[in-house]
Amino acid sequence: MMPISSRLPPLAALRTFEAVARLGSLSQAALELSVTKSAVSHQLRALEADLGAVLIRRGGTIRRAETTEAGAELLASVQQALTLLGSACHKVRTVNKSDRQVLSVSVNPALASLWLAPRIGRFIELHPDIDVQVHLHSHQEPAWKSESIDLAFLHVRKAGQHSAQPGDIDLMTETVVPICSPTLVAEAHRNDPLVLLKHRWLNEKHVDSPETDWRTWRRHLGLEDKPAREILTLSGISTVVAAAVAGVGIGLGRSPLIDQELANARLVALVPEKRMAGSWGYVMRPRPHRAMGAALPALVEFLADEGRSV
Repeated sequence: MMPISSRLPPLAALRTFEAVARLGSLSQAALELSVTKSAVSHQLRALEADLGAVLIRRGGTIRRAETTEAGAELLASVQQALTLLGSACHKVRTVNKSDRQVLSVSVNPALASLWLAPRIGRFIELHPDIDVQVHLHSHQEPAWKSESIDLAFLHVRKAGQHSAQPGDIDLMTETVVPICSPTLVAEAHRNDPLVLLKHRWLNEKHVDSPETDWRTWRRHLGLEDKPAREILTLSGISTVVAAAVAGVGIGLGRSPLIDQELANARLVALVPEKRMAGSWGYVMRPRPHRAMGAALPALVEFLADEGRSV
């Protein structure tokens, strides 16, 4: 059996796919990657041929390049992998640079790709003497010791298990609203709850979160007497967002994690006046019993301001 690594597509092709899917345009991706549009198109065709699946809908009457269902599934994993690779390369570059301060933070994949990554970039521009290494964790378990984590971003409940602890710093709370691609529902119908009955429902596999369950929303919108739609259950909000952008169906989006996609018009909110308060939020948790230098308070203050602005 061939090693898995030998079957991986070229990294350049995956980076090109991610840029096109995120920006919705081959031309914009070409500008970001400093290559020609034809080079982007060639990379996409080669990747699709390698994987044996169409990943991006483009051309014809489609105004924006959109991911297919297969592309949406791949996109979430590619974004997480690129985040990890970027962090690892950054770590190597900073070896033996004693004049720079290094912070290691731990975050779940959804917050990393949908909210934190661009803000870390802006922070580094403001603080060129501080390097930030981003590690991913799952199940509320940062690798405090093995990765020497200085600060963890944790998804916490307002009460009960997985709630905030003394010393945690509030980052932001969540609200939940139905979301979909603007191509799926006409603008005139986006405030009508009945439009939700016309499309597949995307359900996030999430523990103890009634506001991300379509059964809760049927009651909330007075649709209990209407037949339920087909439900596609997906793991993680990143996958739900990617599938919704691809036009697979209507998802339940957690703001502020979806705010950038809403701002870019890759997603629209349905019945926005009916949005529900989330039972979860995010906190920043400094590593216990570790002395705090000057770099960490600067990062905490910057991100706390960002969290308050959403």
